[in-house]
Amino acid sequence: MGRCRITILRKLYFDDLAREFQPFDLAECPSMSVGEVFYTAGPFGVDMPEGFCPPAWNAIMPFAQVLASGGKVYSRDETHITACPDGIRPVLFKMEGVK
Repeated sequence: MGRCRITILRKLYFDDLAREFQPFDLAECPSMSVGEVFYTAGPFGVDMPEGFCPPAWNAIMPFAQVLASGGKVYSRDETHITACPDGIRPVLFKMEGVK
């Protein structure tokens, strides 16, 4: 079983949505940095990486499982681009299966 490499591509922040829908001050996601790389772990290669955001992991974990097992997700190769579910300050991920 392989693993999945997850690279932080972009961090976005929608100030207009934050002003309208959040009762508290927000900024872009503090949990991750652009360019940071995470690798899945565990005996099957699909455990959440150390230091990874749990809500983001819950959203992208099915893709990590497919990629770690050598599958493809909506692409021509073993690379998939996806995002966390935070609609005000989403983080975009590049996910790749690695042996």
